[in-house]
Order: sequence, then C-alpha cells, then structure tokens
Amino acid sequence: MKINSYIQDMLAQPAALKKAIENYQSAEVQLLANRFAAGEFSRVILTGMGSSHNSHYPASLVMTNAATPTIYMNTAELLHYAPGLMQPGTLLWINSQSGKSVEIVRYLETVKNKRPAFQLSLTNQPASILAHSADLALVMHAGEEATVSTKTYLNSVAISLLVAYQLNGLDWQKLRDEMLATIAPMTAFFNDLEAQVEKLNTVSGKLEKTLFLGRGPSMGAIANGSLINTEAAKTMMTGMNVSDFRHGPFEMVDEHLTLFILEGTAKTVSQNHELAIEAHQKGARVIWLAGKPDPVLPTFLLPDVPDSVKPLIEILPFQGMTLLNSQRTGIEPGVFRHIAKVTETE
Repeated sequence: MKINSYIQDMLAQPAALKKAIENYQSAEVQLLANRFAAGEFSRVILTGMGSSHNSHYPASLVMTNAATPTIYMNTAELLHYAPGLMQPGTLLWINSQSGKSVEIVRYLETVKNKRPAFQLSLTNQPASILAHSADLALVMHAGEEATVSTKTYLNSVAISLLVAYQLNGLDWQKLRDEMLATIAPMTAFFNDLEAQVEKLNTVSGKLEKTLFLGRGPSMGAIANGSLINTEAAKTMMTGMNVSDFRHGPFEMVDEHLTLFILEGTAKTVSQNHELAIEAHQKGARVIWLAGKPDPVLPTFLLPDVPDSVKPLIEILPFQGMTLLNSQRTGIEPGVFRHIAKVTETE
C-alpha cells in the first residue's frame, strides 16, 4: 500500500485522539455545565457542516436527556431557512475543523447583533474566526490534516461526547477513561491496516448497489462514512437509518445489493440484526460490522468496546472502504480534484 498524506492522517488518529482526550478542557466546560444545570438556557443548537456536523450526532442524542430542547441542524439550513431558531436564551454549539467555512462565517455575521446567550465552539484552529467569536473555544488538538477529515472527525466525536456528558451531569471521567482504553485496539487496527482492507475486500465481494446502515449514535459514522467514500474514493455509497430502510428501500433487496450494517448499541442491536438476517435470507449480501463474529452473517470485526465509545470505532470500516474503493477504481485515495480543505463557496 502506497502511504500518501491521507493515509498518514488516518494512521495518526490514535495518537491525535489520545492528545485530544488528555487535553480536554474540563474546568472551562464545568463552568458552562453549572449554568446549564441552573436552567439558564432555553435551547441548545448543535451545528456545523460536513464531517464537523456529522461528528456532533452522537452528542446530540446525549443532549436530548436534558429538559432543555436540543436542535441538530447544519449551518447552511440555519443560515437560510431557520434564522428564527436563534433566540436570546440559546446555547449555540458550533463544530468546525477550520473555524472559517463559508456557512460558519456567514452565520456568525448574522448573529453578531443577536448574540446567543452563550457560544461554544470546537475547532482545530484556535486563531480562527470561530474561536475568536466564542465565549468558550475548545480545541480539537488534531494537528495538520491534508485533505479528507480523519483526525478532526474522530477528535470532534470524542470531545463533543465529553462535553455532552459533562453538561448533563453524567460520568464524563468514566467516559474519558473508556475513550483512552480504545487507543490500544484502534492502534492495533491501523498497524494492520493493509490486512484490514484485504478483509473488507474478501467480505465485500462485487459491489454494485451499496448501502451503509445503522441507527442511534451510529448515524454519525454512517453519515460520515458515506461522505468520505464520495470524497476520498470518488465512489457513491449512501448511508441510511436501519428503520428508514424498512420504510420502502427494503424493496431494493436482491442479489445485487450489499449492505454494511453496524451492530450499534445494545438498545437496538436485536432490531438491526433481525433486518440483517432477513435481507440476507432474501438474497442481499450483508456484512455485519460488530465486535464479535456472527454465526450466519459475514462479519467485519471492529474493536470490541463499550457502547459509550462505539462512535469512535464505528468509522474505521468506512475509512477502510475508502482505500478498498480507491484500489478497485485505480485512483489515489484522498486526493482532491475539485475542492479544497476549507470550503469558501456556498
């Protein structure tokens, strides 16, 4: 395997994740958590674009445990179609690796004279417009990243979850320790990356129509897995919620369809597995993405970790798929042809 800058970023993820967790700004977040617990905010808006927005999704589900309403919406929609969501009591939480994507900059301009009660920002660039405009700017500590989001996505998922736990009075220290415990198995995965891609090649077979399926916290990885395969491998692979797949798209099931299905958390693993078995029985090729092998379904093994930190490891097979798809199409993975690292045009 030829190691280019995209793959180098991929391989650097465990070390970057460790740095992000160890430098988590818990003291500053606790001051915000005290205000949140006191009922100071009328709503929470979680927003961003692309991978930055996808990274928010697991945290957005944690935030729904609070009495304060939570809204998860990308920044372009907020800017053009939902400006009224910004109210004086809003806790506005923006993720952006660059801190200067065009929609972020324009949205910050629109709220300049209608400030939220508090602006929380997460960025990889502490000198960015986003960081300077924030009441509290958290840093991703991902280091330089060449093209497609790898380290920044993973670190954003981790920090966002830590923040969501802390705001909701949950045991964020235990979560932090569970996150640190994923570093070793994640490192082992990347140390064996070429073999992992070959395992994906073996279980995948011929790919004609392909869907990535999951639900709950897994939807962050499903959305981002779809994004990075189109971006890094120029291959159209669509992600969908398992339950939405039941509502119509199940009609696609035949011998030409391949489904990659994330096992997900204990809450809905049985529903996910039932659909996987049914699709398998009706002729689809189903690859089960899980911590333990399935007796019926071809399984691509992920590090076996607690449900709380599955969002960190569920992106791994989809990153691997970008390399497999690139091999099959003969392109160099993660090389941009039409776009730049920072999106400056709507």
